[in-house]
Amino acid sequence: MKKSLVRLAIVGLLTGACFLDVEQRGAGVAHAKAPAASERRGGGFQGRFGWDASGTIVGQGNFVANGTFTFHRNGTLTATESGNLEGAYFSDTFTGTWTLDEDGTGTFTTVDSSGGVSVFDWVLTAQGQRGTAIARDAGDVTLLRMERQ
Repeated sequence: MKKSLVRLAIVGLLTGACFLDVEQRGAGVAHAKAPAASERRGGGFQGRFGWDASGTIVGQGNFVANGTFTFHRNGTLTATESGNLEGAYFSDTFTGTWTLDEDGTGTFTTVDSSGGVSVFDWVLTAQGQRGTAIARDAGDVTLLRMERQ
């Protein structure tokens, strides 16, 4: 019994070590190369991010959503989305454009499959591995979180 508890404690410690903070370069965590400021300038940044968002669209209700963003080096993006708005499932695809300044802040614009346009302010954090965005559109209260895949 005592050996089992010790083994369980060791397994727990090793498992926990795999989930140490990415910025601290924890054991067992895979790290993608962080984009340098020079890569972000002039469209050099690129990458695929998983994302999730939640918020309210005034007049329509509360929603949650997730999907992927692919930021292409040429300043364009493609994205997927699935979500739930007041109990109704939806999915969509997007195209768009993005800018990113050397300080890791910028904007991106998405155009959905029906032609609807949304604009976001975003910031990359954790050496370009994570980011957040907020909607700039009137009536759209959205917080979006993303992480490099």
